[in-house]
Amino acid sequence: MQACRLVMTQIDFYHLTQSPLETALIMLLKKTLAAGKTGLILCPKPVASGLDDLLWSYEDDSWLPHGIDDGAGADRAKVWISTDPDTNPIKAPFLFLTHGVMPSKWDAVERAFILFDGGSDAQVEQARVQWKQISAMAGVSASYFGQDDDGRWQKKA
Repeated sequence: MQACRLVMTQIDFYHLTQSPLETALIMLLKKTLAAGKTGLILCPKPVASGLDDLLWSYEDDSWLPHGIDDGAGADRAKVWISTDPDTNPIKAPFLFLTHGVMPSKWDAVERAFILFDGGSDAQVEQARVQWKQISAMAGVSASYFGQDDDGRWQKKA
């Protein structure tokens, strides 16, 4: 008989106070790819379009190849942007969640990163609600990271 392996999902909250979403997301995506993982970004439509442009042009000499929503390339993409919380066309084990968007299922999710703007009362309140919901979920480990005055991440919970 084969032993059953319990999979624990790690969900990290990133409270952005010194960095914009785009800067934090690029940093996390680079680390994801360096670890040999794929990443799915779930966000609302207006944000998706801006992130799509950003990932192609964030540095003059660099870019992150990716796909978006119903675009082609899901069979070879390492990063995907989606506005549909019910889909994960690249079967990414890492999720990046913005603006209160949550996946409909947590199956096969190894890590999730919830990024929220500390300057937005609405996003801070949404993150508090998500923290309570996620903390009550079985099979989940949640952590909270805030930025110090120099923009470095500090684990706070």
